[in-house]
Amino acid sequence: MKNDGLILKNISIKKAESVEDMLNILFIGDTNRVICQTPLNDVSTRSHCIFTIFLESKAPNSDVKTFSKINLVDLSGSERIGKTHAQGKLM
Repeated sequence: MKNDGLILKNISIKKAESVEDMLNILFIGDTNRVICQTPLNDVSTRSHCIFTIFLESKAPNSDVKTFSKINLVDLSGSERIGKTHAQGKLM
């Protein structure tokens, strides 16, 4: 996907009609993340994850819609690279 000169690789957009659908999509995304052992963390995530939720609601008997956007962000490996002694591809 390309947006204002920024190229995003391996991005996917899924539509969920229910909370159960949303949780299934979140689970699939989580299982596709790269996890690797570092000297500081046995299950360090080595990939960024952004889970964006777009909500649309409408009150009964109304044509007014409310839109919301929630971003859940997990950045890869919160530990500092210098302290992990990670090298090469792992870094």
